[in-house]
Amino acid sequence: MMDIRKEFDLLARDFNLKEADFYFLNLIPLIEVIWADGQNQEPELALLYKFTTEHIANLDRTAGMPFISVDDANDFLDRFAHQKPPAALLNRLRTLAVEIVPKQKLDDQQSIMDYCMDIAAACTTRYPYALQERITEDEKALLNQLFEAFRK
Repeated sequence: MMDIRKEFDLLARDFNLKEADFYFLNLIPLIEVIWADGQNQEPELALLYKFTTEHIANLDRTAGMPFISVDDANDFLDRFAHQKPPAALLNRLRTLAVEIVPKQKLDDQQSIMDYCMDIAAACTTRYPYALQERITEDEKALLNQLFEAFRK
């Protein structure tokens, strides 16, 4: 069993992550899908912002008080959604994200995957596109990896 916190702390040291970033690991799969086609587009970001708002509300509700600040969320989004982070970092954070979403909370997994699919379908990188090219091959490959990771 992976020690998620220890792994995160190692990544934090290597990639200058912030303490609050740990609480945004659930956003990593969505962010990876956003960047899978090489660009972040407004409709994709709008979906990410909606998920982030829901995630913060859930953290606050679980803690019974304000837990994480909007400023922390905006800082995280600036570094991960508005600027493309290194692929190696995203890949390693995805491993932690998949581990941190409890297997018994299938609703959380389903919500993450639903948002990932919506993000993949939200935009195309070129027009016209063929019948099965609205979602790019890279996005499809990533979605398949995420489905498999959450199934384990």
